[in-house]
Amino acid sequence: MTTRIAIVGDLDPSKASHRELEAARRLLGPDVETTWVATDSPGMAEIAAGTTAYDGLWIAPGSPYADDAAVVAVIRFARETGLPLLGTCGGMQYAVVEFVRNVLHQPGTHAEVDGVDDANAVAPLACSLVGEQRLVTPAPGSRFAALLAGQPFTGVHYRSYGPSPATLATLQHHGWVVEATAPDAPAEVLTWTPHPFFVLTLFQPQIGALEWGRVHPLLHAFVDMARRTAPVRRAALERQRIAAQEALPRPYVHQLRGPHHRWWRPIATILLTLLLWLVFAGLLSTVFALTGGMPEGETFELGVGTNLWMNLVLASGIPAGMIATRIGAWRPMGRLFSVTGRLRWRWLLEAMAWMTPLWVVYLSISWFVFGQEVLPRPEQWVGLLIVNALTTPLQAAGEEVLFRGVLVQSIGAWIRSPRVALWVTMALSFVLFAAAHGSMDPWIWIDIGSLAIVGCWLAWRTGGLEAGIALHVVNNLTVTFSGILLGGLEESYVDTSTTGSPVSAGISITVMAIATWILLWAAKRRGVAPRGRTTPLEG
Repeated sequence: MTTRIAIVGDLDPSKASHRELEAARRLLGPDVETTWVATDSPGMAEIAAGTTAYDGLWIAPGSPYADDAAVVAVIRFARETGLPLLGTCGGMQYAVVEFVRNVLHQPGTHAEVDGVDDANAVAPLACSLVGEQRLVTPAPGSRFAALLAGQPFTGVHYRSYGPSPATLATLQHHGWVVEATAPDAPAEVLTWTPHPFFVLTLFQPQIGALEWGRVHPLLHAFVDMARRTAPVRRAALERQRIAAQEALPRPYVHQLRGPHHRWWRPIATILLTLLLWLVFAGLLSTVFALTGGMPEGETFELGVGTNLWMNLVLASGIPAGMIATRIGAWRPMGRLFSVTGRLRWRWLLEAMAWMTPLWVVYLSISWFVFGQEVLPRPEQWVGLLIVNALTTPLQAAGEEVLFRGVLVQSIGAWIRSPRVALWVTMALSFVLFAAAHGSMDPWIWIDIGSLAIVGCWLAWRTGGLEAGIALHVVNNLTVTFSGILLGGLEESYVDTSTTGSPVSAGISITVMAIATWILLWAAKRRGVAPRGRTTPLEG
């Protein structure tokens, strides 16, 4: 893994310290990639925002910088996030300024920039050290001393400023440690101990790279810490990248095109949904068979047990789809229900309230148009009413999850254009939903398929399944309730022998069109659907 180090500073080849630093870059290790980041460049804002994958910051000498405020900002980011930081010469001074300003909430003035004052956080040294060598002595017992086996060394300096004595005393009360001194500098090495590696030096550890081809051990210690933190930093940046992609608005049909989308995930999601649904259906069937609730023989009678079994088997599509979305597509389960990541219950109940009177009128008209008669109620009509009231909503929701949820989102994830994805998935949902009911009569296909088309369109415009579920639930409840109370329940279900007519198909299309208009009007009124005729709700 490459270790990336940002050298924060304004490169100037005329400066001896920068020429040495350029030579030192090549001595840090073959896995180390160093990048100069000019202080007045856009890269500074990216570092301060944590959007770049640097594993360490080296605040280079050369102050005052082209953009002092940007340097203070990136130092603060490193201090607050634990990013390894080495500040040499000017880097030491500006790290002190940053802490005084942002932690101690004091002016934190720098004599070189703000003028000499008794209150300077960074003040002139007692003796200018530009081009000077001084004996640097590690503090006994410090980490810096351990790095050098406690041995003093000659440090080269190009600086006339350092932390003032008053500031140094204050810093030491806030977790700062002086780890080395020199005769003309009370703080040659400063560290902030709460941080894993926040080391500041007045001497310049890169000196010697040109003449001897080696650098101070402190630089290698800095790079070693950056190497150790690199995997953590990369993981954090990956989480940020995923979060940024997750925050991108998408229509319902593209909810599976999230940051983890791969070409094979839609296949895995569909197959896992089918597998789980078969497992759940098998378990339910076993339980009902053992308790005598399954239909026996060739005669299929709609008793309480049979009705409950059918509804629960179809309802098991809900957990199957949710689990498959989480595992197969690696998306939050709630994205299956809406772009908000949850089922919007208030909108669902409101949509059902709008649809109920419309469906009462629809069934009343159909009753008179087709001359239907009141027939004897089923023997178990009370039990059937209870079972349908409790489980038919789940059955209808299960079908919506399977045919307008998993199917639409999985196939839609393969298609880059959301509008093309809408039309393709709408056609597939129409065909598969109609075929799943068994009848091959074209008028039945139009009748049933109109619900599929409207469900897909409402999911596009409102960003979720709630409107389609409301339509489906109200339709199934009113049809089954009327079949139970007025007779003819078995005729209410579509099977291979069911046929329709142009009149029935025409009435269904008309009612679906009216229902769509009402639901979109209500959705716009609530802010669930955006204004316009085709604009999808995104989230």
